[in-house]
Amino acid sequence: MPVSEVHHVAMSVSDLERAATFYERALGYRRTLSARVGGPEMARSLALPDDIAGSIQYLQGPSQIGQLELIQWDDGPGAPPPSGHLQLGTFLLSFQVPREELEALHAAVEANGGTCIDRPARVLLENYGHIHAFAARDPDGNLLEFVSLPSRAEVKAYREQQAAAAGAPQEQA
Repeated sequence: MPVSEVHHVAMSVSDLERAATFYERALGYRRTLSARVGGPEMARSLALPDDIAGSIQYLQGPSQIGQLELIQWDDGPGAPPPSGHLQLGTFLLSFQVPREELEALHAAVEANGGTCIDRPARVLLENYGHIHAFAARDPDGNLLEFVSLPSRAEVKAYREQQAAAAGAPQEQA
């Protein structure tokens, strides 16, 4: 029995309003559910401290799939997120974006409190083809990736080209 797509990702943030405003303005997400959370049932079901409480804000992109749940815990933000690719846990959140919107999104991320790592770039992904992408950090330092993927036809053409090149006789030196 396959499980459905990821419904939402929950992220602890240090300032709920600042984080929600960033995702709303930079990514165009819209706020949906705001609530207080906590209590013994939640603590038990998620293996959290008994006295846990906080505030949440859900944000939704163009569909209901892949929502963000931002949580500001009443007992503070805790330690900063792991910053390296060798840390266990979530490394980054990746968002698919049409190629023609990458530059405008790059500017929007920077204008709304994010820090872009580099400009959008064309990157070759082995056995897949070229993607266009850039990475940034949100106001709490979480790593975000914005990527434009090739079409199925482009991936197929790339793989056929690679297969043809691999089967071609090598020139003698």
